[in-house]
Amino acid sequence: MSKPICIVLLSFFILFNFPASIQGYRHFIDLETDGVETIFATENENVNIECKTDVPMAYCGFVHPSGKRYSFSGTTLSAGHCFKNITVTPEDDGEWRCHSGGHETGVEIIKTIELRVVNEVTALWKNVTVLHAKSVSLVCLTTKRLTPLSYCRFEPPKGRPFNIAEDVTPDNAILGRFYFPTNMSLDRGDCAVTINNVKYDDYGTWTCGAGLDDGNEHTDTINVKVKGIYTMSFAAAAGITIVCIVIIALIGFLAWKRREFLGSTPRPTPEPAHELEPLQGHSARRGDVDVPEVRVVPPSEASSSQST
Repeated sequence: MSKPICIVLLSFFILFNFPASIQGYRHFIDLETDGVETIFATENENVNIECKTDVPMAYCGFVHPSGKRYSFSGTTLSAGHCFKNITVTPEDDGEWRCHSGGHETGVEIIKTIELRVVNEVTALWKNVTVLHAKSVSLVCLTTKRLTPLSYCRFEPPKGRPFNIAEDVTPDNAILGRFYFPTNMSLDRGDCAVTINNVKYDDYGTWTCGAGLDDGNEHTDTINVKVKGIYTMSFAAAAGITIVCIVIIALIGFLAWKRREFLGSTPRPTPEPAHELEPLQGHSARRGDVDVPEVRVVPPSEASSSQST
């Protein structure tokens, strides 16, 4: 066997027999969350938590999700690279922070790394929020690189489950709405679906299932929240309820006032009138009037009465 052929065979053997032992976990960088890197790893797996910069580092350190701190003093600092190697445990799950500084004084470079300790298949995003009538992708994946899936299936919260693969495109979408994302691949260990024209029935818990070479189906769940004209927050619903109660009370009050104004309320019964009885000793006839008597006395009688 010639020497070039031996080199090719040796390279093939190294590439396809040792990838998991070198770096089997998967990591993603989410550009929508300021470049936060997410690492998916299984328990007891060997993982590197890494930081890289474009300039040489003077120092570098890591902060564990528990708050414990680690420093790095390797020779790769001059190349702008530092890392913390760990054997994954459930306590390592959470947010790691890397902070590094250059040889010139100034602010540090901070990087956030999300480590998720998962099973063989996991959801890329456990909670997804989408606007009504828009599109969204649900993604599950294997934690090992170069591990193809034998099949991929989804169970929606309402409706019939379905299986899906790369040959399902927007042109032949399942039920006219479900198709496989173009940047995903079953051969790479991706189980994904894009939901077109999201409806309120899509609200709830979705289950993804993927078949691996062990003959078992591995599953995870994704919680989908639909926002739009068919949903409202609790505060909005409470506000609308209060407004309706106030309007109903106001209508009732106005109806009661209108009824009172129209005279429906019974009025008080007037007291009976009493006739005044005539006083005793007085004539009851209205025409009887006492006229004084006037008597004219002659002068002769007046003089005689004075002399006597």
